[in-house]
Amino acid sequence: MLAPVPAPARTVETSRLLWRTRGEHWDYEFICVPEIPALPAWLTTLEAMLGDAEAGAGELRYGLLEVEGRRREAPRAFAYVAARFLDPARRDWTGRPVQHFAVWFPPVPPEEVEALPAAVPENWHLRVLDGLAATYGSSEVFGLPEEAIRAWKRSHQESRAASAMAIVKRTPPVALLEGEEAPSAPDARWKRLGTIKKKSPEPPREVSLVVAGGRRGGVRRVFGCFTALVMMLVAVHQLVACGAVIHLG
Repeated sequence: MLAPVPAPARTVETSRLLWRTRGEHWDYEFICVPEIPALPAWLTTLEAMLGDAEAGAGELRYGLLEVEGRRREAPRAFAYVAARFLDPARRDWTGRPVQHFAVWFPPVPPEEVEALPAAVPENWHLRVLDGLAATYGSSEVFGLPEEAIRAWKRSHQESRAASAMAIVKRTPPVALLEGEEAPSAPDARWKRLGTIKKKSPEPPREVSLVVAGGRRGGVRRVFGCFTALVMMLVAVHQLVACGAVIHLG
């Protein structure tokens, strides 16, 4: 039998948190993406984890995300828990309940993935949502007025989404088994998903870009020389023609 997840894994940090939701006046987007693991994009991964889940069903999911290594590196597997749920209190500007898509990658070995349902509280996602109250729930993120959203580009260099993500990233670690009791999740039940496989981000290809730039520069130089030669030949032809006319006169 696998051992329970150790106590340090019961503290949720934004560096291991994937979260997609909406604001009162802005539509669904990522407000937090993890640093561990790292992927170039997260939407298809999130869809594989929670795309067919019902927000009000109380289903909790867990499994492994396998990130393919670069070159000859072996793939790395990351255990995760995920939940799609309705916000107990927040509504958008039309009065519809706000949905949350939450994924946490606890720092546990992948071989201990089957121990997650017994070790992770069933209300972990609600506890993290409570922890996000001061950042995501602020007037700078969730409650940002529609007028401020419309005027954002005129007064800010970074995008509104990037600003919201930077604010949420400052959320302090959330302890899942300490502090005041979070809302309960009486209908929660766990479902094991199959392993999801993704590719790791490609490293920067600065050398190849320099080579490609050099080749493009060489082509431009050759074309420029050819154009100058053509112009010179045309000028010589005009001079010869002009000289012939004068001589005949």
